Amino acid sequence: MTGNATMQGVYVNVPSVDWSLFRELIRKFGWQAETREQMLDRFINSRPAKAMLSEKEIMDEVNAVRYDK
Repeated sequence: MTGNATMQGVYVNVPSVDWSLFRELIRKFGWQAETREQMLDRFINSRPAKAMLSEKEIMDEVNAVRYDK
């Protein structure tokens, strides 16, 4: 795979018995693979530890927009 290749993300369901064969194919083509659990872990780890807005601030903004308060 070249460094300037455009990537397309896909989700594929692979039977457990075929997973090792599929992983080998992925490795040979130089693709990247991750499980749903790994994707979720990556997403959770990318989130900030401290929220930028409090729940009250969010609700104040919603009320201001929705009810002109």
